[in-house]
Amino acid sequence: MLKAPCERLARYVLPALRGALISYMYNRRRMGQLEIARLTGVSQSAVSRYVNRERGLYRAILSQVPGVREVLEDAAARLERGEDVSLCSLCQVLKERGLLDRLLEVIERERSAVARRRGAVARRLEAGR
Repeated sequence: MLKAPCERLARYVLPALRGALISYMYNRRRMGQLEIARLTGVSQSAVSRYVNRERGLYRAILSQVPGVREVLEDAAARLERGEDVSLCSLCQVLKERGLLDRLLEVIERERSAVARRRGAVARRLEAGR
């Protein structure tokens, strides 16, 4: 199958990173949703969905990879100073520090666990009919 090198990153890692960054800015830096929206370039509605865990669902597992929090803290500080921060640059830093492959492994493991749980629920529902 033909896939772009960043396909899994774009689908799973980037939303998780964005969600973790927004969550960090909201919960740890005590910034408001409108300010976060302005700094990150996403809508206030999207910020709200990230804060309420309706988006970036894999961000909780980022804590399973030591070193990711420091990258996010640095990104938040740079955004507050008015510097540009791209998700591509965050991925590059994670790759340089040897964290990106580990993140992909953890996300893949979590995706498999979610699929197994969904399958088990579907089998129970089917058995109950």
